[in-house]
Amino acid sequence: MASLSEQQFALVVLDIGLPQVDGLQLMRRMLRHYPNLIVLIYTAQEEEVYARLAFNAGASGFVSKGRPMPQLIAAIDGLSQGERSFPDFINLCQQEEVEESLALTPKELQVIGLLSQGLSNVQIAEMLNISNKTVSTHKNTILRKTGAKNLFELAAVYKELQQ
Repeated sequence: MASLSEQQFALVVLDIGLPQVDGLQLMRRMLRHYPNLIVLIYTAQEEEVYARLAFNAGASGFVSKGRPMPQLIAAIDGLSQGERSFPDFINLCQQEEVEESLALTPKELQVIGLLSQGLSNVQIAEMLNISNKTVSTHKNTILRKTGAKNLFELAAVYKELQQ
């Protein structure tokens, strides 16, 4: 952040897997202070959920480090010309659909919070006074809406929703 205040940058390439700081949180802070900044997320995280989180957090593009170098160069070139650059599964024409996919109901937010704390379906059912099957249904709906593939990714989504 200090470098951004000392110099002007048009584009920042950022890894969301930084060891000392949450990359998405850092990006949000950058964009709050520099709303015209273009941020390309370049990371080893290939899962769809991370691209969706980056998209919803305001990134202009997302490229996995597992992709060929020409794809990174093409993304930077496109971003410098005002385009956005995301994997095919995030179709920018469907931006509203992506944003709606994270619109969780209050009950789903309760369930995701308890799941992220490591509670089992049975424990959640008892706490919320609902059936185990209902918890399972909420869990599957949350996974579908967020694009998370497992509970670890779901916990990352919940952390993002809390910010």
